[in-house]
Amino acid sequence: MPADVSAYGGPLQERRRDGGPVAAALLTALGLLVTVWPLSAVVQPGSWSAGAAVTGATVIVAGAVVRSLTRRAPAWLATPAVPVVQFGTGLIALTAFVARQAGHGWLLPTPEVWRAIDAFLSAALDEIRGGVAPLAPSPAVAVSVAAATGLIAVMLDLVLVTLRAPLVAAVLVTALGAVPGVIVHQGANPVWFIGLALAILLFLHVRFAPPGSARPATVTEDGRSPARHAPTDAPLRTRRLPAVVLGFLAVLAALIVSPLLPLSASGLSIGGGSTTLSATLNLGQDLRRPSPVTALTLITQDGTPPYLRIATLTRFDGSTWQPDRPSTVPLSQGFGDITAPEGVALHKTRTTIRTAGISGSWLPVPYQATAVRGESGSWNAAGDNRTVIAANADAAEQNYTIDTATLEPTLDQIRASTATGSNAPQDLRALPAGLPAIIADSAREVVGGAATDYDRLIALQTWFRAGFRYSLQTPVDDGFDGTNVDAVAKFLTVREGYCVHFAGAFALMARSLGMPARIVVGYLPGTATDRRSDDGRVVFEVSTDQLHSWPEVYFSGIGWVPFEPTATRGVPTAFAESSSGSDDGTLPSAGATPQPTTSGVAKDPKNLDVPDAGAAGASTPTVQQVMPVVWTVVGVLVVLLIPAMIRRVQTARRRAAAGRGDAVAAWSELRATLQDLGLPASSAESPRGRGARLVRERGADPADMEVLVRAIERSSYARAGSGSAPDVGDLRPPLDAIRAQLREHVSRRDRLTAVLAPRSLLGARLLATSTS
Repeated sequence: MPADVSAYGGPLQERRRDGGPVAAALLTALGLLVTVWPLSAVVQPGSWSAGAAVTGATVIVAGAVVRSLTRRAPAWLATPAVPVVQFGTGLIALTAFVARQAGHGWLLPTPEVWRAIDAFLSAALDEIRGGVAPLAPSPAVAVSVAAATGLIAVMLDLVLVTLRAPLVAAVLVTALGAVPGVIVHQGANPVWFIGLALAILLFLHVRFAPPGSARPATVTEDGRSPARHAPTDAPLRTRRLPAVVLGFLAVLAALIVSPLLPLSASGLSIGGGSTTLSATLNLGQDLRRPSPVTALTLITQDGTPPYLRIATLTRFDGSTWQPDRPSTVPLSQGFGDITAPEGVALHKTRTTIRTAGISGSWLPVPYQATAVRGESGSWNAAGDNRTVIAANADAAEQNYTIDTATLEPTLDQIRASTATGSNAPQDLRALPAGLPAIIADSAREVVGGAATDYDRLIALQTWFRAGFRYSLQTPVDDGFDGTNVDAVAKFLTVREGYCVHFAGAFALMARSLGMPARIVVGYLPGTATDRRSDDGRVVFEVSTDQLHSWPEVYFSGIGWVPFEPTATRGVPTAFAESSSGSDDGTLPSAGATPQPTTSGVAKDPKNLDVPDAGAAGASTPTVQQVMPVVWTVVGVLVVLLIPAMIRRVQTARRRAAAGRGDAVAAWSELRATLQDLGLPASSAESPRGRGARLVRERGADPADMEVLVRAIERSSYARAGSGSAPDVGDLRPPLDAIRAQLREHVSRRDRLTAVLAPRSLLGARLLATSTS
């Protein structure tokens, strides 16, 4: 037998391919990245990513350093040293992160730092409970994400490297990574799913030496004939082929499942079924959708369709407009009534909406909503901006009615009011540093000598609608498809863009004139159809390409007034003269802004309905509400079943080899079966000793066992240079018979575990624990 061949016919090299401290660190970092990445769909970009990266990297590097220093230390010292040091260094990194936020410079935890961390975590829980995705990257959220990242890094390193349990690590990464998508009803990102599959591939392919042990030495010749060595049950082959097959199946499963999943934050689902509502100005992709579908239908008592709002955006940092985070109450309490100032008309109406091609955490409603009835799921009312936010619900397949009350001042009344002199908070007028001069200069030039704030804003609206062109393609072609100040400056230069650019430029120009302004995200008024409601009202249809954004300006005594600067879109704002001629144009003082009352509005059945729209039960989830979660769960299950699939492929390959008389393949499959069933399979046990034990303890057929034992012994002791192993015939019948007998002598739970989570693919540490 050649000098580089073992007694089992396998390569006489390392008995396993072990990864060192660096490989362990890289593999843990990959798993951590796959776990934390989905948070980008539910938390807006900000400092949280840097805090998470620093904390996670600190923990992982600390683990690599400790492993390098303790490779020859006793296992009782090396094993606990890694997680203990990792936890300590993670606390130091988190302390530095929190201290910077709180103004402290200490690296070691102090009572003040612990109190700060506790306060941050409590605040983050409140923000999560009361907010909607994507969450603002507040200091509380950033600290919480950093702390969670550090803990996940310690847990992942412990399970994957110290305990050597790759399947457990795969379950941990899959479960934690899927949570954000499930919570926000947006599913998993297809790219993340592929990354998850590749991570599991590497988890199962790389092995690590036991803690506290040096790298196994290469097996070399000792001068004795290999035939004199008693055959042992050491691993016969590396797992390269199973790993390659596993990787292929993982990627294939990801590619098959991912098109069925809703995109995580992009807003548009593959397949053209629905649009996910977004409280940001990232509308370009949805507006460029080649085949728009119906988003919702509505009927209104007025016969004129209203604008529908989803969210408002007030904070602007020079790069993006951030969605507001208003305080909320359960929707059953209502928004409260609107009280009109003396002399100002108050128009009340009712609108019924049925959603069709949308999903998300907001209900589209007209302004100003006072009550919503008929919705399914748990929703909250935001009184500050009169929007409806999900507590535990989805906008898909909803059928609800909204009561609204709108102030309708006359032209003289709105001119008598003031925006620059209103008592609105100063942050509604805030402008970022480094604002391009063209924004303020253009505003002053356009308004010229207009006498009132309202006339100045009408001049801006007219300037945009008359002198600019609506275009969805020019922004992309010229590289300014965004909302930052540079994009606004370029828009004012080229004078082409879409609603995001018109609304952003108008709001910034109004603020440069000292007026409080914000942006609203929602839908344009719908288009009339030939359908009618039961009482003869026209049914209006709103399509997914009617997503829109528009600015609002705050006026004393009137409140928020919308404007429509987008060329060729929507209805421009215009107030009419008083029909009676008795209006003196006076309004209440700046401090008399109408405020909503706190009186609750009880729910009652809808008295309007959209044709062919079955009323959804208040407690029964709809198909579109459930499907994102269902597909996410299906995708996770497919990935978790990959080990079972690779084990079946491995069994089929070995049985085929055993049918050709391959004793090594037959004996390897017998040992893997023992491991899968949780039965002892010590590497130090000889084939004859194992055979005798299985006959004695597990009821294996003596004749079949003798066939396998004699085959592996003849293969192991074959004379070197004989050219081929002795012909032992078809070994599948005795192998299958013994495997069946072994399964009969274990519990049903062990048989199920052997199929779904085969222990033979687990790491050595768990196998040693479960089979000793």
